[in-house]
Amino acid sequence: MLNRKTLAAIAAVLLLTAGLVGATSIGMKLSGPGAVNETTIKAGEPVTVDIYFENDVERRGFSVGFKITSPDIKTIVHPADSGNGLNDNGDIKAHNGWQDNSVWDMGGLYVAERDWDGKLPELVGFGGICIHKRFAPQKSTRQISFDLVVDEPGIFTIDSSYFPPTGTWMFAPPEHKPAWGGPYLFKVVE
Repeated sequence: MLNRKTLAAIAAVLLLTAGLVGATSIGMKLSGPGAVNETTIKAGEPVTVDIYFENDVERRGFSVGFKITSPDIKTIVHPADSGNGLNDNGDIKAHNGWQDNSVWDMGGLYVAERDWDGKLPELVGFGGICIHKRFAPQKSTRQISFDLVVDEPGIFTIDSSYFPPTGTWMFAPPEHKPAWGGPYLFKVVE
């Protein structure tokens, strides 16, 4: 049987180690005129998919990716919003300090449009690196969004996706794979 000092030492090590790893989570919500509720979209109406990040320790970098798939919807529209987004089309936006170099100060938030042409499946990745700044601890906050229009009824899913350079979702340091609230299944109705 363990004595009190040994038990206290083990508890202290576990608590200190848990604090080093920290927790990060990522979730999604719908907004905009096409959002009927949390899981339903009106066909032909613009909707915004908001990506929320929660973090309880300072981070210096991250890499995540998402894929959009559907068994019955073949295409989606990425409405153009020139000059207002992170990508050339303008449909991908950043918020709350991620839209400029105020958090990710080594070039800002990176967007990798691997397959972002409107023909499902779609694949997009995001990443950022801090040199002088840090991604400070925060409660769940909208950081990234993308706009889309789905013209036909059906269902589609947004899920996590493998994305280079890390091979998996990652926040660092210390290296940590965030909790993911998905996959998210959305129904498109007339």
